[in-house]
Amino acid sequence: MPEPLGEFQRRMLEFIVNYIRREGMPPTNREIGKAMKIASTGHVDYHLSMLEKRGYIIREAKKSRGIKLTRHPWGIPVEGTIAAGEPIEIFSEPDQTIEVGHGVDPENSFALIVRGQSMIEDHICDGDYVVIKRQRTCENGDIVVAVHLVEGTPGKATLKRFFLEKEQVRLQPANAELEPIYIPRDEWDREWEIQGKVIAIVRHYGGSGRAA
Repeated sequence: MPEPLGEFQRRMLEFIVNYIRREGMPPTNREIGKAMKIASTGHVDYHLSMLEKRGYIIREAKKSRGIKLTRHPWGIPVEGTIAAGEPIEIFSEPDQTIEVGHGVDPENSFALIVRGQSMIEDHICDGDYVVIKRQRTCENGDIVVAVHLVEGTPGKATLKRFFLEKEQVRLQPANAELEPIYIPRDEWDREWEIQGKVIAIVRHYGGSGRAA
């Protein structure tokens, strides 16, 4: 893991990440100096060497835009696995990230590895990653992580489409061989919670992940 940064180097790294996000290429030393109000390019070079030493960037020699990030700025953590009717298995120290592109807020999202075939007709297969936006509310038709809170246990989670009906909530699988889960409204309000909704699916092709 990279070493912690001081406030100034943290802000410099933040500028580099945001510049790459906005421009699609890394900044030059002069551009970094201007943004950070550093007159000396040698001073900029010193801080970049510290970022490199601490594992946040690598630099290609003799290139004005030679900075590369060691971790993708749009990566989000893979926090565990989800299987229908079972507790989410949370990784105690998630060290895997997946690339999700510019449109996902990495501060408010996480990924889970899907186990099982309950959403196969929505093209969510066993072994896929689902990208989850953290939120407690949802709309009809959203694919959500719904958790049945059972006292004394972590709760049982399921990945289903959510439908609020007149007197009940229907959690709908996308598999013709499986039945929906029907939950009376009072029981839903008392014993269930939404932990987030699916905003992307990531599948691996030849070992590399990409959003589907």
